[in-house]
Amino acid sequence: MYADDRDGLLGVYRRDLATGKETALATGGRVHPALSPDGKRLACLDMTGRLVVRDLDTGTERVLADPLGGGGIPGRPSWSPDGRLLALCDRNRLNLRFREGYNLIRVVDAADAATGDARLHAVAPHTSVADRYDSGPVWSPDGRWMAVIVESALCVLPVAPDGSPRGELRTLTTEPADHPTWSGDSRTLLYLSGAKLRLIGVDGGHARTVRVPLDQRRPAPADTVVHAGRLWDGTGDTVREDVDIVVRGGRVAAVEPHRASRGGTLRRVDASDRTVLPGLWDTHTHPWQSTYGGRQTAGQLTYGITTAVSLGGFAHEQARLREAVATGQLAGPRLLTTGELLDGGRVAYSMGRAHRTRAGLRRSLERAAQLDWDFVKTYVRAPSWVMEEAARFAHERLGVRSGSHFLSPGIQSGQDLTTHLQATQRAEFGHATTASGRAYDDVTEIYSARGARFAMIATPFTSAPLLGADPGLADDPRVTAVMAPWDAAAVVKGAGTPPTAAQLATLRRETDIYRRILAAGGLVALGTDQPLVPVGLSLHLGLRALHRGGLSPVEALRTVTVLPARLFGVADDLGTVEAGKVADLTVVDGDPFTDFTSLVRTVAVLRGGVPYETDDLVSAFPKATRHAHEGPDWLKVGRLMRRDGCCDPGV
Repeated sequence: MYADDRDGLLGVYRRDLATGKETALATGGRVHPALSPDGKRLACLDMTGRLVVRDLDTGTERVLADPLGGGGIPGRPSWSPDGRLLALCDRNRLNLRFREGYNLIRVVDAADAATGDARLHAVAPHTSVADRYDSGPVWSPDGRWMAVIVESALCVLPVAPDGSPRGELRTLTTEPADHPTWSGDSRTLLYLSGAKLRLIGVDGGHARTVRVPLDQRRPAPADTVVHAGRLWDGTGDTVREDVDIVVRGGRVAAVEPHRASRGGTLRRVDASDRTVLPGLWDTHTHPWQSTYGGRQTAGQLTYGITTAVSLGGFAHEQARLREAVATGQLAGPRLLTTGELLDGGRVAYSMGRAHRTRAGLRRSLERAAQLDWDFVKTYVRAPSWVMEEAARFAHERLGVRSGSHFLSPGIQSGQDLTTHLQATQRAEFGHATTASGRAYDDVTEIYSARGARFAMIATPFTSAPLLGADPGLADDPRVTAVMAPWDAAAVVKGAGTPPTAAQLATLRRETDIYRRILAAGGLVALGTDQPLVPVGLSLHLGLRALHRGGLSPVEALRTVTVLPARLFGVADDLGTVEAGKVADLTVVDGDPFTDFTSLVRTVAVLRGGVPYETDDLVSAFPKATRHAHEGPDWLKVGRLMRRDGCCDPGV
């Protein structure tokens, strides 16, 4: 049993291993499936995190419980052995001022949802389940235990038949652990430890590795020549005309004047009436395939994005996506991965990893090394020792950057950047802007100080009203066909209202800060925080905002090409179009150096020499599939999915 998005939204399917026959069990946006012990009922979550049970004989569904809050959906449900109860991980909220709370075990009566809300159990006092993805609880077949991940270790909690704890939490592993499951006799647990599959007895003791021979091949891209009518290579301000970009083995072999007589077996890409740029970056994303499916990655390509930086998500899911893209199984941009948000004992997002102990943080960082993270991010309730140790580990063990929401104490903790100009935080002294959106000289000076090497990822949510200045953006097939329906609905709504003078003034105040930092020699890379905002399109709204704010087309484009490559330490391979570098190219139907709004018309990309045509990607998501799912108010669905977010996306 598994979930995929073959009909446009994620659904649950069952495959008969003997015959190969596949059956749709629940469609229209259903994830985290779990079959009842008798196989007659399916528990799963809808896109807003509601716990749903479907009778497989009659096809009827009942909503048993709404999620306790936002910040991502709850964890995967688990049935009690007798099929009367369901347990899942959900988060409480301790006050109205701050979003954070504890990841708890929530037990819901499968027959009577009315009793579900009050049945919340902590795994231990003031302690959270690690995250709300696949960290448990998982009920043992004999009903005596629930397996959970706490402090990134595998633990078991003795429970009564009603799911309430009847003893203390027991830690089974000293190594990092994820994704626990039980053997049929309840004596053994299977779990992931970094990149290894491991088995351990319920009484603890020595764990052993289950060998799973896996290999993968990265397909070699065909040698290609791209005939560019205009080329901005990212190395300066000059736009060259009528040039050939020769690509061999996925890298740029030469950039030369066009030769119509060029021979050989090179594949040809005709961009003779178009503009070619270095592949665009989105330096603040969150891979969210658990609700978006393939729409997120494909959607980014359609808007010219060839490299996406994850700034938080589920670690093993990101490793899967990175491999799937690299091996050609998934159409998407190159993914630089971050694991979960390393946080304190309370968390907000489902992707927040809770820590109260140094041993727990050590395990989380060890799995970061095993899964080869490209960035390490701490979050809002992480104490200073977590921030400092995470930065030290990122630099010394991984050789990568570290960052957070905090300008201060981020820089004092040894971090390298902030992931926004201003976002949620608890320390009042750390705010980079005033309530009216202004920043003073100390902020500019920190980001631009000689030798400080402290950078910013800008996420101008205030650019969202620019949709209303160009309402035709909502009619683009990349919106109507590729975007998730809740994002498309938000775009249509935003496009229907022109920006007000007050909104444009707020936007200008923000972009003035970025302009000042760049002018003083600081490094600002552009990101979006998608999917908090519509995927792909939001990067172009941010670029338009920077251009409106006084940056030239070249200066704006550097924030999504040269500067992010430098920030993430890969400037030797990415960011410009030069011989020897990876062939990441974005093809624009227009000339953004004379008409910057044409930049959004990205018609093709090369990612590592592999071509993707926007029309081909769009055609994989026929518009008709969206309307097959009647009923949901997609604007409402989108608001529920984004509630308790860190920032105001404006749409």
